[in-house]
This record gives sequence, structure tokens and C-alpha cells, in this order.
Amino acid sequence: MNKMWKAKEISEKTQVIQYPKSVEKWDILEVTLYSHIKYENPFRQVSLWGEFKSKETCERVWGFYDGEGRWKIRFMPQETGEYAFHIFSNDPNMNEHSGSFISLPAGENNHGPVYPNKILHFSYADGTPFFVLGTTAYGWTYRPYDIRTKTLESFEKYKFNKIRMLLTPKYYQGEDGDVDISYEPECYPFEGKPGNFDFERFIPAYFQNYERCLSDLKKRGIEADVILFHFYDFGHFGIDRMDEEHALFYLQYVIRRFSAFRNVWWSLANEYDVSVEADGDGGSMVRTRVNRRNWDVIGEYIKANDPYQHPRSIHNYPSGEIYPNRSWMTHVSYQHPNTYQLLIDLKRRYQKPVVNDEYQYEGNVKYEWGNSTPEEVVFSHWLSFMAGGYATHGEAIKIKNNRDIFWTYGGEITGESAKRIRFLKEIALGCSFQEMKPDWRNTDGINYFSISKEDMEYLLFFSTDMPRKRIYPGNAKTGFYNYRVEVFDVWNCKKIQEYEIHKQTAFVPAKWKAVKLTAI
Repeated sequence: MNKMWKAKEISEKTQVIQYPKSVEKWDILEVTLYSHIKYENPFRQVSLWGEFKSKETCERVWGFYDGEGRWKIRFMPQETGEYAFHIFSNDPNMNEHSGSFISLPAGENNHGPVYPNKILHFSYADGTPFFVLGTTAYGWTYRPYDIRTKTLESFEKYKFNKIRMLLTPKYYQGEDGDVDISYEPECYPFEGKPGNFDFERFIPAYFQNYERCLSDLKKRGIEADVILFHFYDFGHFGIDRMDEEHALFYLQYVIRRFSAFRNVWWSLANEYDVSVEADGDGGSMVRTRVNRRNWDVIGEYIKANDPYQHPRSIHNYPSGEIYPNRSWMTHVSYQHPNTYQLLIDLKRRYQKPVVNDEYQYEGNVKYEWGNSTPEEVVFSHWLSFMAGGYATHGEAIKIKNNRDIFWTYGGEITGESAKRIRFLKEIALGCSFQEMKPDWRNTDGINYFSISKEDMEYLLFFSTDMPRKRIYPGNAKTGFYNYRVEVFDVWNCKKIQEYEIHKQTAFVPAKWKAVKLTAI
């Protein structure tokens, strides 16, 4: 897009206001303002907001300090047509500025933000169904450029469309040093030093780098599940010891910076209830402490202050408590190796979309969370789909060392499960997956599973060979058995048969096979 910039002098030192003349619907309209006034703490002392008006709406959006005497307001238009805006501030250089721009129709790959839809699923703002295929790369955003590039290539190669990623850096060396998560970012989110940060002052360069990663994901149609808090710090950074006042101040800054990115999701915490404490014998033990923060205050704050209402969730420790249902939660994010019965139960109890965001990674580390076989991962992921939910992959494979592991630092995916769950996604997108529910008539819950859209569409998944068993999809009451049948080898990622049936037909469970039946 050819951006034509408008400018208005606001001082004799060529201070200006800048903004593009046009932007796509659901893209970012960024207004940049400058002030020559020096503040002791510009993050606290300056208020800046804009009112954006279309023919139908008027929205207030708050600005933020971006360093070097520069402030920004980011707005995501949700309609096409002309918008006018007016800027207000307690800084005289930035007060009382007006402008207008045109919101253009969304481009081919711009479907808008993702929102919960049809109670238990997700869709883009334009109505396009969104099938969650997530993966995990907690600290990929602060690795060198070449590593980030490889990471993005891996995301694209395996068609991942939601990435679980920490906003603040991580420090973790396992219980006995089997992994070493200790890379330092080039700069930190806050002024000061690790262990002694000043939570009153942010370092804009840290957030600018993160935003470049958000933009890289957005270009590829990938959602960023931004994890706002975590407790894998162990006193190294001291960010986990931030008090509640500063936690809300931090959230305010992050929401004002990131909310106009259409591909942002908010995850309040990774393992919100985990606590590593002394065991009394010189060692440590993992405990669950649900009161690490007042998560309801944080969830309600995000809901009240995010103008675009991006998806919101919170993630638990597997032996802890899945967070209780709350009005601020748009969907359930949980961690547990049970991707079937538990997921179905959570859908029933919460009446919201459910994502198993961590069911134990494919890997070779010594800990149970990261030593699953490819077969275990593929089976777990298929079960989440057959339960009518979604899941997130992860890879914890040590290759050259115990540090450069994809689950935290990204790079190149080398495991065997990613290509097979990519194939699962391809099959799912060929189904009416948002209309399909677990089909108990053709499910034993252990070896074979079925989802269906009434009798018009079935998908069967078999986890083992059962030559003496027979499955009879269709309607025995009405005698309807007219289907186009497609048979998939889900381990070798290929369709192996396609034919039609016009009478009741038995299907024999065979390991790693899926059968799709579509009414004709």
C-alpha cells in the first residue's frame, strides 16, 4: 500500500503528528506524536488518547510512550469508510490535533481478529471458521534474527496458526539441569538490572522487538497467544515478584501497545498456580498456590481495557486446578495429558471453546512434560479433535545441547509429530468441524472414535487394529446409508481410498486410519 503521510507542526523544533492516509479494515492505524517537553517519568506523567469516529461508531483509544520523545496511538478500524479522529493530551504539544483517514476493504489474507463463535468454537471477524493448531515457542522473540527466521519458517511449514509465547524472558534449568533455559535478551522490558528492575519505567526497544514478531506472525496469518505472566524466573529476573499495582501498570502499557494487532490473544499466565519452594532438605519441590496473583482482577482489567476484546484465558499446572469459569474468560486453556474425556467435560461445564494448550511435548528430556513419543503426541492431538476441541503441540528435543530446544527458543522443528498433526488439520478443514459433535454410537472412547454432523457427515478415527470389530455409521432408523467415503492413512499423511456406499456398510478399525463419510 502506498502510504501518504500527513504532518502538522507543533513546535519550532519541527515536532509533528504523523499518520497514514489509509489503512485496511482490521489493520493498524498508527498516529505518532512528538513532544519536546522533558518528563521525569513520561510513562506516568503523560495522558494521551484519541477519539475515532465513523458514521456508526465513536471509540476512545489510549496512547503510550514509545521513547525518544515519541508517543503513539494505535487504532484498529472495524468498518470500512472514512474515519475522523481527535487527539487529547495533558501535554500541550500533543493536545487538540485532528485528522481523518480511509479504512479500506480487508485484503485477501485479512480475515480480522479471531473470536469465540458457535459457543464451542472460534471464527474470524469475517465469519471464516478458525481451526486452532497451536505450538509452543516461549522465548523465540528474543533470539537472534536467523533463529527467529527459522522459527517462522517452521511455523509456516507445519501450518501452525496459534503460538504460545511469553512476553517476558524465562529462566529455567529443570530440577537437575537437564535443560538450560538461560539466554538473556539484548535488552529487558524494564529499566534496571535483573533482580532489581524499575517497574515504573519500560524499555520501549524490548516491546518494539516483540511487536516486530507480532507483525511477522500477522503477515503469515498466525495468532500470537501472548502469555503475560509466568513464574519461571527463580529469582533471576525478579519479574515474578512484581506487586499488584505494577502488574496493572504493566498491563495498561501492554494493552495500549498490542491491542490493535488483530492477531493477539491474551493468556494471563503460564501455569498460574505453580510454585517452586524449598523442601526442608536443601532441595526444592513443586507446589500449587492459587493465590500467586489476584487473577480475577487481572482478567477483568484486560476485559475492561482492551477495546477489541481479544480472546482471554489462563493456563494451569497439570496437578493443580483448572481455573474456574469466569465472565472474563472467553475460552478454556488447560494443561493435562487427558485430551478426550476431560476436554468433553470442560466443554459441558464451561460452555466455551476448549483448548488443551499443553498435553506433554514430543521430546527426549527426562521430565514427563517433555518426553512423549511422536505416536503419543499424534494420538493425543487426534483425541482433542474427536472431543470437539483443540490442542497445542510442543517439541522438547535436545539435539546438540540442552539449551536450544524448540519449546522455548524456537528454531527448526525436527520431530515426527508436527507433519502428522498438520495432516490432521487438513482433514479437519475438509469437514464441517464446527457443526460436528462426538458421536457416541460409533465410539468406544478407547480404540475408536467418531464425530458427526447428525447423519450427514461422519469422521471416524481408529487408534489400533481391531479386526473382529465392526462400526456401522449411518441411520439405522431411516435406512439412510448413501455416502462418499474417504479413507486416510493419518500416520503416512495420505488419502488411500475414495468410493461410494449405498447400503449399510461395516468399517473395521485399523491403526492410524481415519474414515470420512459425506452424505450424497
